[in-house]
Amino acid sequence: MSFIVKIKKQLALYELSVDLETEAGILAVIGGSGSGKSMTLKCIAGIEKPDSGFISLNGKVLYDSSKKINLPPQKRKVGYLFQEYALFPTMTAAENISIVMKKKDPVQVQKWLEKYGLGDYADSYPDHLSGGQKQRLAMIRMLAAEPQCILLDEPFSALDEHIKRKMEREVMEMLHDFGKPILFVSHNQEEVYRLADRIGSMENGRFSSIREKREFFAEPQTAGQAKMVGCNNISKIDWISKDQVYAKEWNLLLRVPSTEPEDRKRYRAIAIYPGDITLYSEDAILEEKQVRNKISVKSCSTEEELHSWAVSCQIDGTDAELMMLLSKEKMPSVPEKITEIFVDGGKIHLLQ
Repeated sequence: MSFIVKIKKQLALYELSVDLETEAGILAVIGGSGSGKSMTLKCIAGIEKPDSGFISLNGKVLYDSSKKINLPPQKRKVGYLFQEYALFPTMTAAENISIVMKKKDPVQVQKWLEKYGLGDYADSYPDHLSGGQKQRLAMIRMLAAEPQCILLDEPFSALDEHIKRKMEREVMEMLHDFGKPILFVSHNQEEVYRLADRIGSMENGRFSSIREKREFFAEPQTAGQAKMVGCNNISKIDWISKDQVYAKEWNLLLRVPSTEPEDRKRYRAIAIYPGDITLYSEDAILEEKQVRNKISVKSCSTEEELHSWAVSCQIDGTDAELMMLLSKEKMPSVPEKITEIFVDGGKIHLLQ
């Protein structure tokens, strides 16, 4: 099941440029508000028209600007779950499902409603359903149309936090046997990590390469990706040597992984994960030739989290801060006075 999207579309602030190819499974598209995520889905679904490019699904061409092919939404066999669910307000739950079916089958509709906890709501209208019930109904209707791929646009953003996890489990259960491509758009890093198989990021309309989710979170490639996965310790750099940089935001000289001249042209920033900063250099066993960077700090503030201490350290001689996470298991309390923190050079991420 091959799904290919290669499109461009000029928007007000930037040009949307997407080049992706995926198969069965959940591909997450992560990015901030206004980055182009939802517009990409609308172009795939046929709601918006790209300026140029090509879209095909399992060998069927949905859009080809060079051949003037642009199938209408109803002929694309693409399931699209909107943020607002887009249920028909004047139709009952059963009618909302039946209207998309090739062959009307009231018995099958009732079976679906029963299976997903809506058996008593067949004759209810959408405005009489809760947010979770509306979402389940929208999912049933989408699957009843027998789509060849599914687009999920921030599907849990309208839900209260206390029911979000429950709805995630329910949606994933409904999609468990789908066996076709699913594009899942979100700005929530935890949501993406729990649900996706692979991830690509969207920054100012440009779609990144697709990577396995653990690799994406462990090795961000850009400053934007580093922020998306929860790392805010980011600084632009000047190269001093093959393994030393000057971090401009922090006014620091730091040892980093050794790089070749061509790579130094690509990498213009660094990121340090909060969990990779420690208090004592002797706490970690260093690999051969690895350098522990020592950073002087003039003040720190601590906030208690569930399993860790979040410590903001103001770097000596600057107004800049580095965020550090200390495990409560390893460190039951935080020292009142912190004057030095340490970072393994090998754990500093080089960013494009």
